[in-house]
Amino acid sequence: MTTAERNKQLGNLIEQKILEFFGDPDAGLELKKSFVIKLRKRMKEKQKFTPLSVVMKKYGIR
Repeated sequence: MTTAERNKQLGNLIEQKILEFFGDPDAGLELKKSFVIKLRKRMKEKQKFTPLSVVMKKYGIR
């Protein structure tokens, strides 16, 4: 097993234990109808994405 695989496995184990300890704070809650409507509308809209290279250049990264 490689170091990367071990790190991923450890990360998954930590996440699982945190969820077991704290639980899911949103469990059992329902979404408001107004939120669902807005979400569906947003999903239908055409989204504009900025390439990573442009963002990196803008902020002087690399």
